[in-house]
Amino acid sequence: MIAYKAGGSKVALTPLSAKPQIVEGDPIEASARVVDAAGGGPIRSGVYEVTRGRFVITFAFHELATVLEGEVELVDAAGNAVTYGPGDSWFCEKGETVTWNVRSERLRKCFMAVDPDHLRRDGATLEALTYKGPPTDGGVPVLG
Repeated sequence: MIAYKAGGSKVALTPLSAKPQIVEGDPIEASARVVDAAGGGPIRSGVYEVTRGRFVITFAFHELATVLEGEVELVDAAGNAVTYGPGDSWFCEKGETVTWNVRSERLRKCFMAVDPDHLRRDGATLEALTYKGPPTDGGVPVLG
């Protein structure tokens, strides 16, 4: 078991090799993976931290994330904006472009990411994963 405790040790923030499109500020990202298959397998999880700033990313994977500390506003390509704080979660699909506005000095989240197009170890293609969430009707569905 790996425990997360509020106020526990932080991830050392060093720039990741893939930089997002920065819109404002000078955000520094760091990620500490808890689960990462050899060879960059289809499933990754861990803790991610980033400092204040605004940037745009296009997700290279499906991601389920929960904010542990800090506050962030996420804005999708349609302009739907949702602010998340500790305990709030989101799901983003691979290929989705999202603008992040980190409002706190540091945002810390835990995540589980799945690459739906990853190949199996024997080279065969995995069956594609599909989104089975609630209909969006052009907005952001809120589950509670």
